[in-house]
Amino acid sequence: MNFREIRARLIRSYGNFVFFPEDPEASKVVSTKAFTHLVIEDDITLYAPKAMEEQVERELEENYDVVYGEPELGGVYNVSPGARAYRLNFRYRDGSEILAKALRKPFEEEVEIIRNFSHDVADALHRALSELKLGMSAEEFRRILDCEFARAGADGFSFPTIVALGEESRFPYPRTSRGRIGEGMIVYLDAAPSFRGYPLNFSRVIFTEERRDWIEALERINAMYSRLGTRIMAGVRCNEADSLIREVGDFPHYSMVPSGGFYQPLAPGECVLEENMLATVVPSIYLKEGVIRVKRNVFVAKSRLEFLV
Repeated sequence: MNFREIRARLIRSYGNFVFFPEDPEASKVVSTKAFTHLVIEDDITLYAPKAMEEQVERELEENYDVVYGEPELGGVYNVSPGARAYRLNFRYRDGSEILAKALRKPFEEEVEIIRNFSHDVADALHRALSELKLGMSAEEFRRILDCEFARAGADGFSFPTIVALGEESRFPYPRTSRGRIGEGMIVYLDAAPSFRGYPLNFSRVIFTEERRDWIEALERINAMYSRLGTRIMAGVRCNEADSLIREVGDFPHYSMVPSGGFYQPLAPGECVLEENMLATVVPSIYLKEGVIRVKRNVFVAKSRLEFLV
């Protein structure tokens, strides 16, 4: 029994569930997208059209029943909050609470997938930064980033990659700017490439001029990460982590959010960090010329934090 089958049976212990291939969580319970419905009840059944039979036989690694046809769904089924309305031609309810229990953290097999992807994405980011030039448009640099992430193995994105320039980076929901990268500018990068259903959300800032207040803000964030690495581990409450992260200054958003497609931790909150949990740390310092935000993915090991991209 592989980790996807274990998770599917864990979900079943909380109630019946239906997954669709486009659900963000689907790749964590089944190894193929060649299906129309994955129905988790006493028996777990994958439904697919006959035309997908060869693909199913090639890709399906789980010991699920396979039916080439449409399901007849009686009763009430839980669904992902990401399920599309036109799919829901049966009685359903929001399965968020079940997913929060079943996808609290990755299994050991998934941890290695995430670690390896993080390493490849970090290399991709380094390659992209080596191509950055003054005068380049923000859109051009965004395309370079996406190309490098794809070369690193990314097969999707949780949201479009963002390259925001200067004051536009301060927006609550920034987008890639229309302008060009010039001197005396804060360039904000925000990306969430995904591999096999495991997205890693991170951000970086680039300074095209050395300004003391910009550098000091970045140094404060780096010093916070250094403290975090020695003081946060399994057994620490999310609220304690939140207070450490906010030592760089207060900001109007969560300081630590779920990462990798998992549902915990979330800070500030009452949760307790457990071994194998994954999160994105989101410290921010807002300056007039732009935001200094360096989001990092962190993996909670037993007695320490492991920093990913």
